[in-house]
Formats: sequence, structure tokens, C-alpha cells
Amino acid sequence: MGKDIIADIITSIRNADMNRKVMVQIPFSNINENIVKILLREGFIQNVRKHRENDKYFLVLTLRYRRNRK
Repeated sequence: MGKDIIADIITSIRNADMNRKVMVQIPFSNINENIVKILLREGFIQNVRKHRENDKYFLVLTLRYRRNRK
């Protein structure tokens, strides 16, 4: 991830959605967690959980299913 945190998160979500993935994993930080909470509250994602793998933490986002995918 680069220096533009919000753009990186949104790009990760958009790329996963375009590839019809159900989940996307992003690195954990307090800023990322707060941004994801806003996206969750506004209904852009369905669920979020914190995942630990090899002493690193990640946020696993479950994407909201879109019916009219055009």
C-alpha cells in the first residue's frame, strides 16, 4: 500500500469486486480500521473482522453482494 490510504483501500475493494471476490484482505492499522468502520456503517461492505497471520494483523472485509452487476 502506498501513501494514499483511502485510495488504496477503495482500490483493493474495487479490484476484488470486479473479480467477483467475496472477501478482500488489507493490512491492519488504526487508520485503516476507522476507515473500514465508516464504510461498514454506510453499507459499502457487509462485514469486517481482524485476522492474525504470522504476527501480522489484517482486516478481512466481506463485500456486499450487488444484484445489478453491469
